This record gives sequence, structure tokens and C-alpha cells, in this order.
Amino acid sequence: MSTRALALLLVLAAVGTASPARAAGPNGSTPAGSIPAAAGSARAAAGPTGDIVYATRGDGRVLALTFDDGPSPDWTPQVLDLLRQRKVRATFCLLGSQAQAHPDLVRRIVADGHAVCNHTWKHDYLADWTPEAVRADLSATSAAIRAAAGDPALPIRYFRAPYAGWGVSPAVAAELGMTALAWTMDPRDWDGSGAEAITARLRAQAYPTAVALSHDGGGWRQPTLDAYTVMIPEWQGGGWGFDLPAVTGGPYPPACTAPAWRAHDTHVGGDRVSRGGRVYQANWWTTLEDPRTAWWVWSDLGPC
Repeated sequence: MSTRALALLLVLAAVGTASPARAAGPNGSTPAGSIPAAAGSARAAAGPTGDIVYATRGDGRVLALTFDDGPSPDWTPQVLDLLRQRKVRATFCLLGSQAQAHPDLVRRIVADGHAVCNHTWKHDYLADWTPEAVRADLSATSAAIRAAAGDPALPIRYFRAPYAGWGVSPAVAAELGMTALAWTMDPRDWDGSGAEAITARLRAQAYPTAVALSHDGGGWRQPTLDAYTVMIPEWQGGGWGFDLPAVTGGPYPPACTAPAWRAHDTHVGGDRVSRGGRVYQANWWTTLEDPRTAWWVWSDLGPC
């Protein structure tokens, strides 16, 4: 997607500047403003280990729904209405800048019983950041979320790195008491797809204990809302339930069934390949880039 590629070029141009105020992510969700001074210090947590979670905490025919880049005054209330109507608990991966701008929506997310996830201050790519820079960003984001919620002790169980650009962030997140949260279903609601395409991908990608990536912020989300309006009742009618993600590492997604990467094959965002005993997911269109080295094109999902 061209806007994603353009934003990544901006990030690459900024490599070497390990500062939380770097270029914004490609979803267009970055409001103006700078990161405030982080409050509090890192704390060790007994639960999070620095591993990356790819599954629900429950077994069987359950899914974890996650929504990124909000809260958005345009779409988050409608997503919350749908989840309340269907009695579904989800996880919201919030940007610190958006939480600061829309505290009423953070309070509603919490009041409705949903889990909260730290998604960085303004959707930066963290893969090459220093531990100190990551810690400052995540601490500031958590502080903003808790301030918006009006609860300084609000549990923030999860952290998700934009674009799966993990770098050192899982270990830093664990120090701050958060589990790094990945995804195993990507309906590509970020690439301009319509509701039919998003619905079809959700239907095709679902498997027991999967974690679904979607967005309630960062763009036009009517297709996402329409797709879940169809799929949540369909899943419930088929005996599926919904749960939160796990809070300890693994298991890795059942992605060893992904085809082996071959040079000159064309892939689009969301496609998965295996290479060298690991699984990679394309961030956008690619044909020649080797997933073992082209980290700006491929997200490393882990071993298989």
C-alpha cells in the first residue's frame, strides 16, 4: 500500500535517531503533539517473560479480537456498541496520543470490561530503537492511558509493536509488566479493502485460539465494522466463543504450513511464507526481498 511504503521510507530515513518522537506509522493515525515525560519507573513482573503471545488464554473454538490505533471518536463507539450488543470482550491496543486526546473513550472501553493494550505513543516502528527509547515511549503511553481512564492502577496487560517491529520491545514491555501481543489473523482492513474482502478473510483465517488483528482507528473503518457485524454472529452461531489473549509466550501460530519463500513470487500484505525454519508475514506488496534480511517488508512471526 503506497501510504505504508511512503511512511516506512520516512522511518528508514530516520534510522539512527533513537527517539520516541520519530516519524509516524503508515495508518495515518498520528495526531500532532510530543511525548510527555514518562512517569514512574520500570518494574519487574512475575507474569510477562519477554516472549511474544500468538494465542488466546483459553483453548478450543475461541478467538481473541483485537482493535488497534484508537481510540477514534468516529469508529470506537460503534465498535463498542457492536461488542456490547453481542456480549463480546475484546482487547483495544491504544495509542498514547489518541488516549490523551479522547479520555472519554478510554473510560468507556474500560467500563465495558475490555482489556487494554499499549500500542506506543504514535505508532512508530521500534525495531531499531534502544531499550531506553522503547522504555520511555511505553512508559509515557501507559501513563497517558491510565490518566485518561482516571485509574492510576489500571491493568495494561499487553503491548503490541506497530508493524510487528519488535526489536528489544518484548523484553522492555515485560519489565514494565506487559506481555508482547502478536496476531495470527490479519484481514487486512488497513489496506483499503472493502467489507466483503475483510469478511472473507476473517472467515477463512479463523482457527481455534487465533488472535485477530483489526483497527478501530487510523482511517476509514466502516468496512471493518460491517465485516464484524456479519462475522461475530456467524461465529457465535457456529459455536465459537471469544476470550482474551494469553499472558505468557507461545504457542507459535500453526504457520509451518506456510509455503516456502521463493524469489520472484509476488506477495501482498498479510501473506505468510516459511524460510530457514521461521515464518514471516508480508507487510505489503513484495517480490524479491528475502524475508530473513528485508525486515522493512516482512514481519518475523517466529520459529515453526
